[in-house]
Amino acid sequence: MAVIGGGIATGQLPVNLALSGQPFIGTVSAVGAREITVYPRAVSTSAGELPSIAVKLDHAELSDVCLSTSAHGLPFLGDVTLFARVPGTGTATADGVVLDASSVGGSVSVADVRLGLDASALGEVTGSATSAVAVGQSSAGQTRVQIITLTATGASLENLAVSVEAGDQSC
Repeated sequence: MAVIGGGIATGQLPVNLALSGQPFIGTVSAVGAREITVYPRAVSTSAGELPSIAVKLDHAELSDVCLSTSAHGLPFLGDVTLFARVPGTGTATADGVVLDASSVGGSVSVADVRLGLDASALGEVTGSATSAVAVGQSSAGQTRVQIITLTATGASLENLAVSVEAGDQSC
């Protein structure tokens, strides 16, 4: 495995990450979340309109986070993969998360489940209102997500490590 670039950061670090229509993979070994809403919608990307599973989390606590995306056919480099990792238990928290995914997989425990709600009644939703599933609290073990878009109003990441490696890989 060849590492093309890398970095390590601790403490508070302002980050603005934009992946223009690039799908990316996210994995966590454990997640605990509050006030979760899930609903279908279409999301607009540089690749066009894509169907999505929209997941809104008011607050999430994450362990062993890994995000990866690959760029293909770069001149002189070929395929490369960008990794952002936050290793350890409870080392990442996020607030105001809105995640659009093409798939989500893992085991989950939930409390205070509400089905068939109008998604527009649960906060800011653009596009057509659809039925939603709302959950008061949730916890999950090993989870894998194919992410289309991701936004958060705030995050805390302990021991963030970002690297770029040769080849088409994923978390």
